[in-house]
Amino acid sequence: MEMLRTLASLFFCVYFVHSSPFESWIGARMEITENEVKTVTFNFTETDRPVKIIVRSSDTFIFSVIEGSRHNITNGESGNFSAYIRGEFLGRAEVHVFVNKLFKGTQLSNAIQGASDNESWYITENPVDVVVKRAESPLSTVFTSIVIVLVCLANIAMGCKTDLKEVKRTLKRPVAPITGLVSQFTLMPLISLGVGYFLGLDAALWFGFFAMGSSPGGAASNIYCYLLDGDVSLSVTMTFISTLASLALIPAWIYSVGINVIYKDIEISIPFVNIITSLVGLIIPVGIGILIQIKKPNWARFIEKLVRPITVLFIILVFTIGVYANLYVFELLTPLTLLAGALIPYCGFAFGALVAFITKHDRQRILTIAIETGIQNTGISIVMLQLSLPTPDSDIGMVAPIVCSIFTPIPMVIAITAYEIKKRCFKKKEVATGEKLKGLDGGEKSEKLGVEGLSYQPVSEKGSDSETETCKKHEKKGN
Repeated sequence: MEMLRTLASLFFCVYFVHSSPFESWIGARMEITENEVKTVTFNFTETDRPVKIIVRSSDTFIFSVIEGSRHNITNGESGNFSAYIRGEFLGRAEVHVFVNKLFKGTQLSNAIQGASDNESWYITENPVDVVVKRAESPLSTVFTSIVIVLVCLANIAMGCKTDLKEVKRTLKRPVAPITGLVSQFTLMPLISLGVGYFLGLDAALWFGFFAMGSSPGGAASNIYCYLLDGDVSLSVTMTFISTLASLALIPAWIYSVGINVIYKDIEISIPFVNIITSLVGLIIPVGIGILIQIKKPNWARFIEKLVRPITVLFIILVFTIGVYANLYVFELLTPLTLLAGALIPYCGFAFGALVAFITKHDRQRILTIAIETGIQNTGISIVMLQLSLPTPDSDIGMVAPIVCSIFTPIPMVIAITAYEIKKRCFKKKEVATGEKLKGLDGGEKSEKLGVEGLSYQPVSEKGSDSETETCKKHEKKGN
């Protein structure tokens, strides 16, 4: 008899009671919803010695082992043992099995809580991967549907206010639009990728921030540019171009980086057909808006007025029904998540302005490119995540655009407030100067120039009587 049998001596064939057949993943995989209890049962072959077994969750925040965490197997015994697990919160974790004997394929583990200090414990290979999902919520479905409708309406309105002649005129000097496009689809994805990596975010959350950073073209950027006296024509052109370019560039980034970098250690199926379909479905309304503008200008002017109400309605919806339907979001608002939500748009503003400055644009265009780079399309990223990722990744990833949408307006509101105060102060100075000049014109104050025989008073275009008389005197002397 070999001193140590292979792991087959304690071979765990995993099957699930009261659940659908599992699919092969890393070891084995099971799905469970929050607050649901399922049974995981392990088969084992006979052993050559008594073995103590402890079953543990790798993350009790995701799921917990509520019963059957400890088992004793006697010498020569074969059979099975079970553990009951309960889903606690959406996410991914593993069922780990520890034994107090060394078998082939096991690895020495650090002391585990609740075990005897004088015993060595070994973790077995091929843990069971557990995916905890949210229970289906009708309100959440309604919220997603309303968001899709509002985003489509906003895109129709954007098409209605997009003046193609103005876009063509702006594109005749393509340096600024190209600078903006490079900033939007190169800087922002890389910034979001870097922030997620250095903060060590969970894969699903990291992917959500990455999807947000890859979705430029927020309609709010046009309003901010207008209020800050930026180049509105450039802003509208960049929003229009980035919306069209997103059809190709967003899937390219997700396919190349999202799968190979963010999800490199996790097997996940991302249906790219769904991503492209959702993007096409959101871009078609832009074309409808442009068509309305060409065929029915009066309709277009009316629809343009809906942009602000739709934006306000979207914000109200997110912070009322959206929050109520997705209360789990608050559990994920850790300091690192909030930091990422602030860093991504703020770095976008800063690096967008830097690139525009390096490429020698004027102040107006630097401001516009910075705003267009930092502001992302929250609606597109939410819809894309909800329709494209499997649960729970879609629910966890959706936190990212929500957090970014909270922090993005803060510097814009501060800048607009400061700019309005500055304009009002200058306006008061201009009014005071105008009143002073008006007083001078009325003869309240006079100045004498050092020219003999000529007294000067501010006059109207036709000239005053005193000025006319003085000129006549000089003409007589000359004669």
